[in-house]
Amino acid sequence: MVKGPAEEEPVQEQPKLSKEEYAALKKTEREELWTRIDALTADAFKDGSSLRGFLDFTAQCSPERIENLLLFHSDAPEATWLKTFDEWKEAGRSVRGGEAGYTALIGQDYTREDGTAASGYYVGKKFDVSQTRGRQPNRAPVYAADELVTAVFTNSPVRLAVSEAVPEGIQAQYVAQNRTIYVRNNMDAQTTFLAIAREQAAASYDIHDGRFSRAAYSAQSYCAAYVAAKKYGLDVRSFSFERVCQMCSGLEPQEQRSFLSDVKQAAYTVARTVRRGLNELELSATPEPACSVEVHAPVEKTEKPARTKKTPQPQRE
Repeated sequence: MVKGPAEEEPVQEQPKLSKEEYAALKKTEREELWTRIDALTADAFKDGSSLRGFLDFTAQCSPERIENLLLFHSDAPEATWLKTFDEWKEAGRSVRGGEAGYTALIGQDYTREDGTAASGYYVGKKFDVSQTRGRQPNRAPVYAADELVTAVFTNSPVRLAVSEAVPEGIQAQYVAQNRTIYVRNNMDAQTTFLAIAREQAAASYDIHDGRFSRAAYSAQSYCAAYVAAKKYGLDVRSFSFERVCQMCSGLEPQEQRSFLSDVKQAAYTVARTVRRGLNELELSATPEPACSVEVHAPVEKTEKPARTKKTPQPQRE
């Protein structure tokens, strides 16, 4: 027997929270999330393999604040591109019904009581592109190492100079005084790209105040070069992160995240440089539309076609 409207089980209403109770609930939620983020930060530096795994995810995922990368690495290791429900809607895609989002810190702008503008965050959910309707993005193209080298030379924000005078044992070196990266000649393409990527990462930390220390950013630059190389599909098996983990083991979680944030920002800078260089190369290689500029002299029909000379074709300037 089908129940009528009067026979439906009543839905229990959730008790409404006061403003103070709601604020306390959200405060507890944030504190618990930050405790988890601290634990995930420590896990990333547990050993070289753990740090490599996190850097692999950084290369794979769309740009995010470092706290979200740590959360997504744990909760959504296959994710590549994450947005909020509303952000996907603005991008012309919709989240499929029944999909569960991933916890994230989401930035927001707001106005203080005194009328001044401020920025903050709230704990919300993001969804991966694989959870949305529509055609999924194509896989990133694979480039040869020599193509990547050409790309960084095409669009480097720092002057690159191939030199025979690079010190023995050094593949490339950023010299802050000259704002130039000197690159050893006659290296293979893979080694050349990795060396330039590392030094471009180092150069990104130079704020040109005369106090830049290359040694202070060696570990961050090394990790950033790994992320950039991994992103573009190069062989990164030669990298080792045990010493980096040892160096960061005594740092507080916030300091460790600051280190990872420095790595992330430098890696993004190098990746943008490569992408712009590749775009320029692709544009320059695009053939122009086919068109004929050949002019033929008129030919009079006879019993036997006469042989005619073609007017010379104009040369492109």
